[in-house]
Amino acid sequence: MRWLQLSIQAPPEYVEPLTYLFNTHGDSSASVEVAGGYNPDEGEKPDPTAWVVIRGWLPLDSTTQSRKTAIDVGVRLIKHLVDLPELEEKVISDEEWSNQKFRPIKVGKNLVILPRSAEYKPNVNDVLVELDPGLAFGTGHHPTTLMCLEEIEKVIRSGDNFLDLGCGSGVLSIAALALGAKHAIGLDVEQQAVTSSLNNISEAGFENQATILWGSIPHPQLNQKKFEVIGANISANVLIELAGPLLSCLQDDGVIVSSGVLETRLCDVTEAFRAAGGEVQSTRQIEDWTASTIIRVNGLV
Repeated sequence: MRWLQLSIQAPPEYVEPLTYLFNTHGDSSASVEVAGGYNPDEGEKPDPTAWVVIRGWLPLDSTTQSRKTAIDVGVRLIKHLVDLPELEEKVISDEEWSNQKFRPIKVGKNLVILPRSAEYKPNVNDVLVELDPGLAFGTGHHPTTLMCLEEIEKVIRSGDNFLDLGCGSGVLSIAALALGAKHAIGLDVEQQAVTSSLNNISEAGFENQATILWGSIPHPQLNQKKFEVIGANISANVLIELAGPLLSCLQDDGVIVSSGVLETRLCDVTEAFRAAGGEVQSTRQIEDWTASTIIRVNGLV
């Protein structure tokens, strides 16, 4: 069998919609490739603002043209937001497709996002997070996911309970469990995300340590449960709306790792948490995106 390989270069914050396009209209195995030229063994990291290459594959059959047209339409819509190059096309064989190699991605100090087809010899301190290449948008290419993963690695402790609000692909839950969390609960209002998280957590071997639910907080199945660490990679409006419920889910000495907030909305989010009885401990930024760590102020929640 032969395949039509489509490739496009894009900034990391556009990986998610492009990968979704390629997966929806292709064979569901889109990949994201970052440039090399850095040595993780020496503490070097890839440039989080550097453009990446997204690839997808369409079977060469009677459906190829209609699939490609749908992808073209989606790419043109995204081009209203960012100036992207044209799609590149290449016909490849089954053998070429199956023999492709996908690079592991080093995130933070010890986390390694490992595509299942990758050949990788882990270092003694590596913490592996296995995900399909098609889900690479959730593994550190987007600045918000990158910052969330790095901050979770800093604060998670063995035996912690972890809440993943807006769990998406489940990558934050998988990372927290791989880092030693006892149990993770993921919530998402999109059923597709719930299904994706369930599949990925099962593939990673953590199905007995995780619960994935449809919905948001407050949630009846949480039953007033408290968490040592909460990951919330969601929009500013949702963080503002849920500042109080998030702090209510937090243990007294717990930490919320929030992201998904543009610099222009950071003050609004900070004020919402302050008004709800929280305190922003730290904030960092990549391009226009920010991530914060937030704690409870004793006696105010």
